[in-house]
Parts: sequence; structure tokens; C-alpha cells
Amino acid sequence: MAHTPGWTKLAGPALELAALAFGSFAMELANGSPPKPKAPPKPVAPSAPTPAAAAPAKPVWSKREGNPQEFLFEIADEGANYYRASDATAEVVAGLYSDGRIRLADSGGRRFAGALIGGHADLLELQRNEWSEVFLRVTPTGRMQLELRGGPYDAHVLTCEPLSQ
Repeated sequence: MAHTPGWTKLAGPALELAALAFGSFAMELANGSPPKPKAPPKPVAPSAPTPAAAAPAKPVWSKREGNPQEFLFEIADEGANYYRASDATAEVVAGLYSDGRIRLADSGGRRFAGALIGGHADLLELQRNEWSEVFLRVTPTGRMQLELRGGPYDAHVLTCEPLSQ
């Protein structure tokens, strides 16, 4: 029985990300605008504490942005796990796929894609061609969290709950 090398599982998602980045770059060049360098992340001022009882409101997905779950289900993967990740001020849906890919989407039309390696992924925001990071961790109580750095969700730690499909 032939054994598939582990690197081949990472090659597919890496090619997908490279193609997305190259496609965005090529489109910018075709439109005559030079690529813009990524701005360094701005420091985040600490926000006022939120009452523990306040839960984030369920977002209403507009027809213009589409349902973010549709972005997650574009990849056919029976081994995928889907989550609603939120804190007091932010909410996204997340798809963790059996080949290591990760996708995030929000109600504002933002779509992110990356590949998890050792609980870390560089995420490409597909519409803006900007990079951020996500760290996947499990709390001592067994709850999964996504810690985001950079991008629109910088400094957010989102707690994951299984997404009912």
C-alpha cells in the first residue's frame, strides 16, 4: 500500500493561496494601479469592559453580502468542522477542513482563507488582498478559540461554538 507524503497535503492549500494572491496582483496591474504595500497594524486602545451577560446579537445577513456560510460550504469536505466564533463585539463563521485549510467569513462580506500549520495560519482577506494571522487554541476547559492578529479583527479572541447547518 502506497503512503502519500505529508507535504502533499499542504501543497494544495498553498497553491490555492498563491493563486489567489497572484490573481489579485495581476488584476491590480491590469487596471494600471501599482500594488499598495500593507500598512502596519495600528495599536488598539483598550475598550471598556462589557457586561458578562451581554451576548453578541445574531447578525442579519444581507442579500448584498450573501450568507457567509455559503463561502464555507464551497469546499466539499466531509471531514470539515464548522463554527460560529464570537466575542462581545465581533462574530464570524469558520470552516476548518481536513486538509488543513481554514476559511472565515463575516456578515460584512469579508472572506478570509489560509492554511493551518501547528495551530497558526496566515489569512488572506480575499477582497482587499491584505494579510492577518489566526491562532487556534484550546482553553483548559476544552473550549476552542481563535485569536486574530492584524486586519479588521485585530486583538479579538473569539470563542467557537459548533455551527448548526
